[in-house]
Amino acid sequence: MNVCNHSNYLHYVNVFLFSETSSKIVSTERRDVNVRAQIAGHLCGIIHAGLAKLLGVLNLPSPAQNETDSKSDKQLLEFVKSTSEKSMARAVQDAVAAANMTGLTVSGDGFWQTRDFQSAHGAAAISSCTMAPQVLDIETCSKTCNVHFLSKSLIQQSTMTLSSPIAVKKNFDKSFGTMEATAVLNIFKRPASKYGVYYTKYVGDGDSKTHHILSKNPPYTDKPIQKIEDLNHLRKRMKRGLNTIRREYGRKKLSNGKTIGGKNRLSAQTIRRLASDDICLNHLKVQT
Repeated sequence: MNVCNHSNYLHYVNVFLFSETSSKIVSTERRDVNVRAQIAGHLCGIIHAGLAKLLGVLNLPSPAQNETDSKSDKQLLEFVKSTSEKSMARAVQDAVAAANMTGLTVSGDGFWQTRDFQSAHGAAAISSCTMAPQVLDIETCSKTCNVHFLSKSLIQQSTMTLSSPIAVKKNFDKSFGTMEATAVLNIFKRPASKYGVYYTKYVGDGDSKTHHILSKNPPYTDKPIQKIEDLNHLRKRMKRGLNTIRREYGRKKLSNGKTIGGKNRLSAQTIRRLASDDICLNHLKVQT
């Protein structure tokens, strides 16, 4: 294997990143490798500043200037929006074809920017319940506007002035706990006018407020939404609850003088059996 010296190596990298060896994106002057680097930065959550540090540690040339990157972000956002809309429209068509009806069974879940369930930014997604599930729609919620705060900070730190008010991107002002349910409700309101399709059955976790919100604020006048319990969520909750009881009692003696654990008691093996599919399925049948 040939070993190149440091200067030759950097020359090779610069040629790879910025010369004609990297093809241009159609209808733009941007190079393919720079666009891919930008997308990679977003997917990894490190954006431009983090990407510059990463390339610096690897002794590689810096990415495009931040001003250029910000402009490209807007173009990238529009492309992602357009592509996702087309993808979700095809997913709805596939779901209708698979179900052979316009009343669809869907599954939904929410997710947040941080893990404490009090994040200022969250989203919910709805997917089809077919042999090959696909995302049908997504809704984002934000209790604050980062763009507004960033601009305000820049004004305070410099002589920057604004010629026009900043458009605040905040679109949610309710409690954190209702963010997922509100997002799903907004999604349910769209398909009737957009595709002529209705989401009539919802698969969700049992501790979710979503079905209650959907029932209290029905998106369709003549089509009630039926809730289908997610067996995986029920099994997870049952296992977590039994493990909590076992951990709390520990070595405490019960009324019969024995601890809660041990042979033929609430052991790890017993918890696995009680949280099995068959037991949970029978529990659902009793409830219904």
